[in-house]
Amino acid sequence: MTAVGGFDREVVTRAFGVMAEELERHGVRGEILLAGGAVMALEYDATRVTRDVDGLVLDGHGAVLRAADIAAGELGLRRGWLKQGVSVYLSSADDPGRHAIFDLPALSVLAVSTEHLVALKARAARPQDLADLAILADRLAISTSDEVLAIVERFFPEDPISERARAAIEDSFPPIVERGSHRGA
Repeated sequence: MTAVGGFDREVVTRAFGVMAEELERHGVRGEILLAGGAVMALEYDATRVTRDVDGLVLDGHGAVLRAADIAAGELGLRRGWLKQGVSVYLSSADDPGRHAIFDLPALSVLAVSTEHLVALKARAARPQDLADLAILADRLAISTSDEVLAIVERFFPEDPISERARAAIEDSFPPIVERGSHRGA
C-alpha cells in the first residue's frame, strides 16, 4: 500500500470505501468524476502510482469533502488528497463513455471516458502523460499522431493543443503514412 509518496489502486479504493461508509452514516449520497492518474491506476495500470486523486465533486460537495478528510485521518493520507483543480482541464464536450468505477450505496465514483483521458493526457504531454497515453492508445487501438490529435480536437475544438504538446505527440506516435509510400525501400 502506497500513501506517503503517492496513491496506488489499493489506497484509492480504500479511501473511497471509507468515504462511502461516512456518507452512508450521515444519509448523504455523493458523486465524484475522476480524471488523471487515479483513473489510470484504477482501470488501466495496476502498478500505477499517482501523486494525488484528481476528482470533480458532482453531488454532495461539502459532505464528500468532509468524508475525504475523514478518510485521510483513518488511512494516514494528507488532507486535501482529493484535488478538485482538474475541473479547469476537463472538456465541456459530451462524454458518452463516462462510466462508474464504484457505485456504492452512498458514493458513486465515475471516470471520464478513455477518449477524454487521451485528450487530457495529450494536452499535458508530460513524460508520465506520454507513458499513460501509450497505454490508452493501445486500449483504443490507435497508433498514429493523427488519431490522437483527432481525439483532442473532438474534446477541445475551441482550444487548440499547444505546439509543445503537438510535437511531443508527433514524436511519440508516427504520422499516417501516405498511401503508395512504403518504409525501408
